[in-house]
This record gives sequence, structure tokens and C-alpha cells, in this order.
Amino acid sequence: MVPDSSTHNEKIQLLWNGFVKVALKSSFTSSLVLNLLKCLVERLYVTGKNDLLPIPTLYQMIMSHSKFLTVILDQTDEFDTAKASLIDLLTTLAHKDGSCCHTAHVAVLLGAYGANLSQTDQKILLLINLYERNGAVLSEYRPYLWGPMAIEHHSIRKNLGASLFKQASMDKVLENLNTDKLYQSVLKFPLRRKLKPLEVGDVQFLKSTEECYDPAFLLPLFSHLLAPASLVNCRMFAETNCLGFTLAALSSHDAGTRAAAYHILTRFNQHLEGAKFVEKEQFIYLLECVRNSIDTPNAKLACIITVFMAKVAQLLLKPDDHMYQVINSFLLLKPAMDVMHVPEFYKLFNSSALEYKQERSWILSLLGDGLRETADYRIFEKRYVFKLLLCFHDSAISDNHTKMQVLNIVQAACNLKTVATDLSKNHGIVAWISGVVVASSTTPARHQQFTQILHDLWFTLLGTRERVEKETEKTSRGCLPVLFTNEMLLTMLTLLENFGEVQDTAVFDTFLETLGSVLQHLDLTKEQYQGNGYTVSIVQISTRHILLLLKMWATFASDMQLLENIKTMVEPTVSRNDQQTRPYKSVLKTTTKTNAVGDAPNLNDLSQCSTVAECTKRLLAVVLHCKLSSSNKNTAQSVNNCNLSVVQWALEQLKIFLNDTLVNCEGSPLENTSKHQETLQELLAVQNKLLRWLLSALQESSANTGVANMLTVSILLNKEAGKQIVTLLLDIYSQIYHVKGKVHAGNIEWTNDIQNAVHLVNDIVLHLLSSTSSAGNDSLFQGVLQQSSHVKALHMVQGLTSADGKDNVELVSLFIRDVCLNTQQPTHFLQCVNDARMGSLDSVTNLPVKSPKKIKRKSGTAIIAASEFSAKKSKKKASVVNI
Repeated sequence: MVPDSSTHNEKIQLLWNGFVKVALKSSFTSSLVLNLLKCLVERLYVTGKNDLLPIPTLYQMIMSHSKFLTVILDQTDEFDTAKASLIDLLTTLAHKDGSCCHTAHVAVLLGAYGANLSQTDQKILLLINLYERNGAVLSEYRPYLWGPMAIEHHSIRKNLGASLFKQASMDKVLENLNTDKLYQSVLKFPLRRKLKPLEVGDVQFLKSTEECYDPAFLLPLFSHLLAPASLVNCRMFAETNCLGFTLAALSSHDAGTRAAAYHILTRFNQHLEGAKFVEKEQFIYLLECVRNSIDTPNAKLACIITVFMAKVAQLLLKPDDHMYQVINSFLLLKPAMDVMHVPEFYKLFNSSALEYKQERSWILSLLGDGLRETADYRIFEKRYVFKLLLCFHDSAISDNHTKMQVLNIVQAACNLKTVATDLSKNHGIVAWISGVVVASSTTPARHQQFTQILHDLWFTLLGTRERVEKETEKTSRGCLPVLFTNEMLLTMLTLLENFGEVQDTAVFDTFLETLGSVLQHLDLTKEQYQGNGYTVSIVQISTRHILLLLKMWATFASDMQLLENIKTMVEPTVSRNDQQTRPYKSVLKTTTKTNAVGDAPNLNDLSQCSTVAECTKRLLAVVLHCKLSSSNKNTAQSVNNCNLSVVQWALEQLKIFLNDTLVNCEGSPLENTSKHQETLQELLAVQNKLLRWLLSALQESSANTGVANMLTVSILLNKEAGKQIVTLLLDIYSQIYHVKGKVHAGNIEWTNDIQNAVHLVNDIVLHLLSSTSSAGNDSLFQGVLQQSSHVKALHMVQGLTSADGKDNVELVSLFIRDVCLNTQQPTHFLQCVNDARMGSLDSVTNLPVKSPKKIKRKSGTAIIAASEFSAKKSKKKASVVNI
């Protein structure tokens, strides 16, 4: 029987109409519901005719909603996401049916508009343009006001009526502009913003910020204000930085934006001829110089030139400023400017006047604000700007203010890939930074700037290379030159040793992010070179550097115990004053300074707590690249104790992260929480890297026969630290099986990660057990290996081959459980070995993996629940194997 299509359409119509009413009534401020409505409208209204709720009716239901004005006119962040979703919905409906666009709606949209480059304001401007294309008469609202002033203006218009209402004057429109904000818009002009945008652009792509004004709105507004029949206050137009904003538009990549700017300058010049104010002739001469300096129609000027013109336009209104006479003298020299060179660079930078500091500061400020593109850098190179600046920074005549300005220019250059590449190749910028760090005073402001410069330089040059996977083609073409990366790491370590007082967690987090990325890239480079058969030497980060990082982390985390431990361990090391222990003096020196100066951070601040947690994750990733310092017969045990402190801290943080993740996952099934799945999966990956790093350090120490006090021996000799490390390992072991139970309950395929983690912990514990047995000192495991049954069981575990790898994991796990429980006989282990010998491998391989209700603990040592490790009970009691 064929279903009746008309009945089916009627059901859809009823469901849709009811859903729209309920959604708008109960969830109008929910961005999720508004986005859902937008998606459904795009899917359902695909044909020209349908029986669904008419789009104009739906549009009117939204506009007449009681909460519509509350949401769309919101100037705070309370309804920010809902406002953006509401604009998206209105735009979708207007695209579907242009008859929705009524002229009366424009007043509300202008009231909601902020004239900024934020995503929401760009969407509102697109919607207003859509209204104009669909026949709405926007001329009624000229000159355009926006924001709260527009709401007030149009409310008065509605009350008085069209006959008594007076249009807004130019002065009122210019009063709606923030002068300081417009000046920042001049310095950060959106170079890639189109005059007629067809889509919402990302501010980073536009080369600007969200707080800047949108030229797609302001330039047409200026053109209307400067109409021939308008009464124009020319001085106010220049005083509010409107003239400077128009001049900055001459650097735009969009030909339409530049054409609009030239058009506005032409109209402004025409109004200047009839204007009456003191600086009139100077502005006419400035525009004449701009006209004479342009050779081709609609030419694009460099940002350094347009920023210079904008600054000059402001100086012409300040005759009491010292730079007023200097710049006027420059303008009067020639009727045109050389737009291919930095104006007056040599004269102002090498000034011999009494006010030389002010003149030098002005030109350096111009260089920092004007360097925004590669074209500006080419102009700089014609005057050897960077060669002079880098040399001047290191000279004795450079004061602190000038040095900070030079660093600002370097930082601006490091954000441009072509410029950063040239600075690295031809100017040796990384080596220069390293030398400056060593020679300069250790002030927080300077080190913050050095950290940001290195961060910008590294990630600008790295670009998309950070996404290169290890499974890709084994070639070094995807990596930066190994010499540059080594030099970058050495500079980072030099900055670390001279860090001084770090009072901002954000600076420390930026440093760790850069350092971790450099270390990761070095590992990838080494793998790719080795894949091609080459041997490459890379710089290693040592225990001393990790101790410096731990000291800073402990300061921000208010971990006074860790600070005291670092000081206690380093002092005996430094007292020897030999070649190997001498570098540790920097750790003690910095630790003492940090303890003496600076208050502990306020951990009640949620943002600061989240930053400290992020720093912990980044620092843990850096530790994985550390090569623990080796010791020799003449070196004190304190060097090895420093290694132990690094291992202990890493295991403690891993335990905390695992515990917090498990607590957050309690009571929520993993198959329904993708966020928890991703968190656990990332944590398992970090955990396996950390365990693999620890195992490698232990095995490397054992393999090196020339090392007297190895890491393993240090763990055995330092009873307190050794017991804490074993305790942490066993706690992590218990948490791994807890995760295994949750994964099994959620039917998630992570068996490889969990199995690898079990393998690694087994190998580490067995390595320590074997070393304990060989040394004859069983203080780590509370003397359990003094019992013959445990020793024989250990020999049995060591003799297991890798042929039954899957079985061995569970057998070794059972053995470790018996050792941790300190039982008289390793009963579970021996029972499973007996079952394996009898052929009942199921009792070994199919161990229960259900999550335990509680993690039992005894004397601070994690005791793994028997339900996690015991084999399935057979009906008949198996006899214990006689070993």
C-alpha cells in the first residue's frame, strides 16, 4: 500500500510548526536551539513552494519575540553566543525569502551594530547589506549612527515624527567614534578586509584585531559625511583620527578599499579649500605631498608610509610638540616624499639635538608600528635598519627605554615568516638574542619580551611543519635545519638559566610551550635523518635544566616542600665545586632569589589555577625529553638524588592527573562522554611516554658499566626516595587497571594503550626487583624477597619467554600483586602458572577487568584489588606447584 504523500506532508507541517513555537517560546536565548533552527530551515525550505510555516511569518515571530530586543541589543557578554546565532538565523531566512527585509528593521540592526571587526558585527553588516539588496531603503537612516546612540536617536524620531525630526549632524556622528580606538585601528588596519565583504573574515587573516573599527562600514560613512552639499568640520575630522584612518586604508590589499580612500581624500581636500581653521594650509600641503608621491592610479602604499602620514596628520594639530617643527621642516624640503625609503630615519635616529632621545624614540615607535608586511621590511633593508638597531641595542649609549623599543621592532618582525627567515639566515637573530640574554640585566619585563620573541620566531618559522606526522615520508625536507633547531634550544636554555624572577604564569606557560615544541621537533628531525641513514647530533636537556623548571613551577604552584627539597639536594652537589657539579650553582642561586622575592600566587583565582595546570602538562612533556645526568666514581650521590627528584615529581603528577580524570569520569558511562574519552586517551599516551622514558633511563644506567652510582643504584641507596617511587609506581599500576575496567565497561578499543602501560610498569618493577635481589638489600619491597618462595617466583618470571607475550603480561601482573601484598606465598601467581602448564590458558588470559568499587590502600602503598588480578576460580582447587 503506497502511503499518502499529502498525509505525510501534513504530519511534517504539524511537527515543524509545533517545534518552532516551542523552541522560540522556551529556548530563545539558547544558541544551540537557534543553530538547530537555522540548520532545519536550510534543509526543509529547499523548494519554491511548500506547506510549511511561511518564512515571512517565522521571521516576524522572531522579530516580535519578547526577548528579541534583549538578546540582539545586548552590549555585554551575557548573550554573546545567542546574539551571533540569532543573526545567523535571520540571515538564513532573509536569503530564503527577501520579502522578510523591511526598512523598519534597519533601526534595530544599527542599534545592535558596534562597527567592530568581531564576528557578530561582521554578520550584522552582512545582514544590513542583504536588506539593501532586497529593496530596503537605507537612505532614511543617513548619516548612519550605530550602537546605543542609534537606539536613542531613532527612539526620538519615532516619538516626534518625520516632520519634526532633525537628522543627525556630522559632529554627532564623529562623537560616536572613540578617538583612541580609531588610532589603534590605524596602527592595526585590516589590510585584507574588502570594501564589499561577501563573508565573515577571521581577524588574524585580516591582520587586525576584533577591537578595531571596520573599514567596510566607516569608509562609506566618511564618503557620505564629506558629500559636496554637507557642512563639514574639517578640523574635527582630522582631530578624531578619521583622516589618519583614511590614509591607513591606502595600504589595503583590496583595490576597492584603496579607491574609496582616495575618493574620501579628494572630497576632504575640496572641503579644506572653504574651511576656516589655523592648520588649514598645512593639511592642504600634506595632501598635496601625498598626491605628488603617487605615480600610478590607485597605488598601494607601504604600511610604514601610511602610518607615517597618519602620525603627521596628528602632529599638525599639536604645535607645542617638539616633533611638530622637525616634521614640518621635512615636509617643506620637497613637494613629494620618497615612498620607497623610511622617512627621516638617519636624521632622527642619529640626532644630535638636545632632544635626541625624543626624536629617536619617535622614529623607533614609527618603525615598530609600521612593520606589518614584507614590503615594509624591504624598505627597512634599504636603510640597513636592522643592522643598525641590533648593533645599537648592545652599545653603551642605549638606555632601557630604547632597548625595549628595539625589542618591540624585533618582535614585530618575528611575526612575519619571510622577515623571520631572513633575520635568522642573514642577521643571526637567534645568536644575537642568546648574547643579549647573557649580557643584559635579569628584569621580568625584559625576559618576558625575550620569551615572546622566541615564541613568535619559532612558531612563525615552524608554520605547518608542526603537523608533520612521523608516519610520513622519511625525509628531512619537512623539518627545520637541525643547526637552527639546536641553536634555538641552546638559546632557550640560556634564557632559562638567566630567567631571574618570573612573576607571571602566562610567561612561564609560553616558555614551556616553545621549549616543548623545539624538543619535539628535534626528535622528529633526528628520526627523519636516521631514516635516511645519517647521523645527527642534537642538544640534550639535562637534569639541571629540569630542576630550574621545577623550581619555577613549585613557586607558582605554592609547593614549598618541593622548593625545600630542591635546595636540600643541590647544596651538597654545589659544595663539591668540581667540573660536573659546578653548573648546578645556577639552580641554587635562582632558587634562593625566588624564595626571597615575590609573593605566592593566588590559587583561588580559577584562571591562574588553570594556567598552573597547563604549565604542569607542558612541563611533564618537557621532562620526557630530559637526559638524566650521569655520575662517576668521583661524583657525590647528590647528583643522582637530583635525578630521583625529577623522576619522583613526574610520577606524582602522572598519578594526580590519572586520579583527577578517573574522579571526573565516575558516574558517567564512557561511551556517552566523548570528552572523557579524549582526555583518557591523551592521558594514556602521555603515561606510556613517561613510563617508556623511565624504563629507558633505568636500562641505560644498567648498561653503562662505567657508571658507579647509576639511577637504579640511587633508588636502592636512597631508601626514602626509592620507597616513594615504588609507591607511586604501584598507585599508577592500580589506576591503570581502574581505567581498564572503565574501558571494558564502555566497550572502547584502547586495549593496545592499556596493554602497553601494563607491559611498561611490569618491566620497571621487575627491573627494580632484580636489582634489589642482586644487591641483597630489600628495603624497597619491605623484605619480601628474603622469602625463598618469592625469590623462586622471581626467577620464574625472569625466565618467561616472549612467545606467550599476552600470557606473560597477566602472569607478571599477578606476581607483582603478590609482592605488593607481601604474602607468605605467591598463591595467585603459582596457581595461574599451574593452570598454564595444565593447558588451561583461559584462566590466565581472561582475567576479569571490571572496575573495582574502591582502590584499597595500605600504609600509603596502593594495593591492587584481588578482583583485578585473580584468575577465574576453577571448581576444583588446583594444587600449588612445587618449585
